[in-house]
Amino acid sequence: MKKIFALSLIISCALAAEAIVDTAYFNLKLGYTVELPPDFDTSKTYPLIVALHGYGDRMSSYVGTAQSFCPQGAIGLYPETPYPVDLEGNLGWAWYMRGSPEFHQATVEQSTRWVLQCIEQVKRDYSVDEEKVFLYGFSQGGMMTYQVGVQYPELFRGLLPAGGWLEIPVDSANALDSAVFGLPIRALHGYYDDVVKFEDGETAVTILAEQGVPAEIMRYPTRHTITMQMIEDARDFIYCQLYEGKVPSLPDLLWPDEELEPVEHAEFLKQVLCSAEPVADIEAGLLELYAEVESDEVRKQIIYLLGARRCVGAEFMLAQIMVDAQQSQALRQAAHSAVIKLGTRTAWQAADRIKKIVVIQDVIEGSQAQVQGLQSGDAIISYNGKKIKVYPDLRKAVASVKPDKEQVKMVVERDGKKVVVKLAPGTIGIRLAEEIR
Repeated sequence: MKKIFALSLIISCALAAEAIVDTAYFNLKLGYTVELPPDFDTSKTYPLIVALHGYGDRMSSYVGTAQSFCPQGAIGLYPETPYPVDLEGNLGWAWYMRGSPEFHQATVEQSTRWVLQCIEQVKRDYSVDEEKVFLYGFSQGGMMTYQVGVQYPELFRGLLPAGGWLEIPVDSANALDSAVFGLPIRALHGYYDDVVKFEDGETAVTILAEQGVPAEIMRYPTRHTITMQMIEDARDFIYCQLYEGKVPSLPDLLWPDEELEPVEHAEFLKQVLCSAEPVADIEAGLLELYAEVESDEVRKQIIYLLGARRCVGAEFMLAQIMVDAQQSQALRQAAHSAVIKLGTRTAWQAADRIKKIVVIQDVIEGSQAQVQGLQSGDAIISYNGKKIKVYPDLRKAVASVKPDKEQVKMVVERDGKKVVVKLAPGTIGIRLAEEIR
């Protein structure tokens, strides 16, 4: 369930005087979307996931982020940016405007106030657990994640800047708020990013880490986009930040005393994500357990954990599983994703040789996808005439639909046959997965 709201934000005439766009835009009723988790219960409190979109994008493109990052249930907040931009006749949005350094900084500060205003409004309107607020953003939104989070660290449990960079000066003359030293940051960045260089993302993390901020960067063999592996790493980050209690010792995690069903054992193993044991010990233990168990459910979780914990010593084994046609699709796909996460050039070369398809993993109840008959297992061929080869392609295709279009066609493959489904623009109501062919 999602709700769209508007708040007034009037930008001063001093800013409008240097604006590139029509100043009439500056007296805006800005919007933000709130997404509530399934079975939302007003008597409970929920984590809040705030997602900031990139340059030229819209808040609607990020609906579903909260459920992807926090499947156990979270409220999603997706603000629209204050500044409209004309992209070849299509209206997009930006977090800042170019001009003199003073003007640029003024627009960034205006956007910062707007994000804070949205967060405070949602806290007033919904049962948000104020100790569990996460900030995520892509590209310009990644820059704004640093901008808002580092300046107001007391508001957040963790930051997830993706494809972003750091503009806040951090040096002896610009001391950080002491609260930021307890604020975990996981940056997500394409190693071949041709818009925001990986080096810029790495520099941001290095600067903060050298000051004592718990910051890390995860790299992926992609350009300026969001991939399934990034989403998984964001989800794992939030899982560990929300983890309550003491993580069992590694032997107890791998070989629990009580007999567990495969599904229960796999879920129990998930806690390895949060283990503070050395990675070498985690890798050795997971590989030993993999040789012992027979359940694909448990093996799939082990493969996932080898990638999530960056167990580079398992690269050869994972690559072998990935290319072995005798293995189940679930194990091969898990191995492919794990190989990508390892981050080595040889691992990426092996993964690059694999052909994939994008499939519907789940159809959300009550969505237009369900109404129009889309099914779990459908392979997505195209959307609005654009071919869908990897996960980010669909998000881009949905976001590129012109506002005046009333209907779009999605072509899927089902049981070897192509099926055309007619949809309204915007959120489809599906969760995606990638499969190996």
